Amino acid sequence: MQIISDIAVNALLFASLLLVVGIPVLYATQKNPGDRRNPEIKKIEIIGGVWFHLVLLNGAISFLVV
Repeated sequence: MQIISDIAVNALLFASLLLVVGIPVLYATQKNPGDRRNPEIKKIEIIGGVWFHLVLLNGAISFLVV
């Protein structure tokens, strides 16, 4: 179970890194900033959703590992 917890924590850290670095890059490289549904915003929303679910998964796994 500790191995699964380690994998989940590393996935969360990687997703956090993608958010911290990716959001400013995606905002800066928008082709049409006036369009609120452009592909760059969709990518940010997808990465944020993955990050949120990884946080929930880490909470459940840490409850079981302890």
